[in-house]
Amino acid sequence: MRLLLVPGVSPDRWARVWAQRVPDEPLDVVRAAPAGAAAAVLAGDVDAAVLRLPPDPAPGLSSPGPSSPDLPPPGLPSPVPSTRDGWAVVPLWEDRAVVVVPREHLFTVVDAVDLDDLRAEPLLVPADDVLGAEAAVGAAEVTQVPDTPTALDLVASGAGVVVLPHALAREHGDTRFAVRDVPEVPASRVALVWHRDAEHPLVQELVGIVRGRTAGSSRGDVAAPPAPAAPAVAGRGTSPRTPRTGTRGARPARGRGRRAR
Repeated sequence: MRLLLVPGVSPDRWARVWAQRVPDEPLDVVRAAPAGAAAAVLAGDVDAAVLRLPPDPAPGLSSPGPSSPDLPPPGLPSPVPSTRDGWAVVPLWEDRAVVVVPREHLFTVVDAVDLDDLRAEPLLVPADDVLGAEAAVGAAEVTQVPDTPTALDLVASGAGVVVLPHALAREHGDTRFAVRDVPEVPASRVALVWHRDAEHPLVQELVGIVRGRTAGSSRGDVAAPPAPAAPAVAGRGTSPRTPRTGTRGARPARGRGRRAR
């Protein structure tokens, strides 16, 4: 099976588990830029891909930049894989947005950066941007650059800051930089996708591995239909069970609320 991964996604644990569970079928892992990931699946170059989907807009977030909110960020595939178009899309995790700044930058004195403060910084937007940073941040000064490595070199020189998914910033990180969370910028959504017209017979095994399921657990990205009820067995002491009636009301269902953190 051939699996494509975009930058910021590590295959090490998946490859180890795959080799244990499916020793007769090698997992061939290839790398590609996010913009070409969906096309590689459609062309049959790979069987599935772990790629980035457009971030969900934050509630109340305006888009002051020129980019349309209806279009994906320039570094993502267009059109984006969708179940409406015959794709299987298995959400995996969200990669939080961070701002990358020089090591001695003022932002390093805080753990998270407010959007109002970030807007005052010169923003570098790479052509392979996957967050839609220009629209999400709305900075007063924006500079377009060819790619993420170029943006990071400019950050190190003090020319501006760049907003990236945390895993991507970590992959490119070195001692020249510091990263801080930007909670108001929507996170990057990471998903496993394949096209149902060319579904590999072991793709559900892959779903279980990337989702961290044990070897004996159920697999699949859709719930199985409920099993039909067993027919009643005639015999002594058996009869169809009828609902109980009475004046006592049904006991309300109990649920455990999620404690705020």
